Amino acid sequence: MADYKEYNFHLEQPESNRDIFIALLAQAGFEGFVETADGFLAYTNQALKPKSILHGLLISYHYEEKIVKEENWNKSWEAQIKPLIIADQIYIKTSFHPKKDYPFVITIDPKMSFGTGHHETTYLMIRHMLAMDFKNKSVIDMGSGTGVLSILSEQLGAHEIYAVDNDRWAYENMLENFENNQMHRIKAYYGAADTLKQLPAVDIFLANINRNILSRDIPAYVQNIKDGGDLVLSGFYTEDIPLIREVAEDCGMVFESEMVKNNWTGLRFIKSVQK
Repeated sequence: MADYKEYNFHLEQPESNRDIFIALLAQAGFEGFVETADGFLAYTNQALKPKSILHGLLISYHYEEKIVKEENWNKSWEAQIKPLIIADQIYIKTSFHPKKDYPFVITIDPKMSFGTGHHETTYLMIRHMLAMDFKNKSVIDMGSGTGVLSILSEQLGAHEIYAVDNDRWAYENMLENFENNQMHRIKAYYGAADTLKQLPAVDIFLANINRNILSRDIPAYVQNIKDGGDLVLSGFYTEDIPLIREVAEDCGMVFESEMVKNNWTGLRFIKSVQK
């Protein structure tokens, strides 16, 4: 049995740069990631060299490494991921957590600990969703990640969900999670905003990504929203609200509501009805 190496990464602007590092390391074969205050922990039992993988990345970082015995790695990894309860309605767990009696139970086995609802942006998206009517609605979940928002959409009554992600690792992970939760109304797509051209206009559009991608792609999102439909966004800070609102409102979206947690923000818009 091969021991694991734990790499403790410290990043410049971790909130903005963490996903870039994780995506590159995951594609190279790293298995598990845990978010920390100034970066993340990365684990592998292969002979992988982070500096070679990250060569040419113009972002400051440094890391320490240590050996973790294989027999202790799973326990250490599982201990990092705690079940999550949101609004006394949603219980998000992994397959190694016990099932509990809540209206909505979602099992997510993530390849990183912050794709399950623990991050503020996912939490804000879920809180917005709980305030909305999903029954018999159609949904696009852009940047689906682990698929947690798509799964909740089906559990809330949506009849047709399209989950889209342009990261192969995330795409494969969400397929596993859809199967584990016995989802039947979700169609998964590997791709980015250009994928929207093959999808119909929907009642609800969800996008938890980041400021730069949202500000660039909101016009494309709006094309896939029915008149009177909802656009729910997160992945940015409170200081980014004016920019996001300006882009959305220029595309015919009407601001509906805002939620904030630890300076992260979630916004909801309604598409104005064309006369």
